[in-house]
Amino acid sequence: MDMTAIFTIVFVLAVLGWIFYLKHAAKAAVGRSVTLLRERIPELEEPGPLLVYCYSPNCRPCRSLTPVMERLAAETGRVFKFDVSQEMETAQKIGIRATPTILVVAAGEVREVLVGSQPPTRLRQLLELPA
Repeated sequence: MDMTAIFTIVFVLAVLGWIFYLKHAAKAAVGRSVTLLRERIPELEEPGPLLVYCYSPNCRPCRSLTPVMERLAAETGRVFKFDVSQEMETAQKIGIRATPTILVVAAGEVREVLVGSQPPTRLRQLLELPA
């Protein structure tokens, strides 16, 4: 086996490992209180489910997901944007490790965490979950 194949395999494994780590780390936010987020998004007091779209303007996947989230926010009034580049300390305390990340919030706590771009149908399903 030549060195190119070995480097390719190592690189692919490293990327897969990083993706697994990010998803695993994000799941640690499940069950956490949204008290820190309420300071920036007072509407999180409302009964859920609500979606908090954690994004960064410099994130390429975020640029394509942002119009979808804004449209969903306009239609439902239950989607809120959180720019992690402006609130790095808060994002770290909440457990945001990558963007885009979508937090499903209900009853004052994080119920589910989704890392990466999501299809609009999945986002609508999340808003239909029982509070």
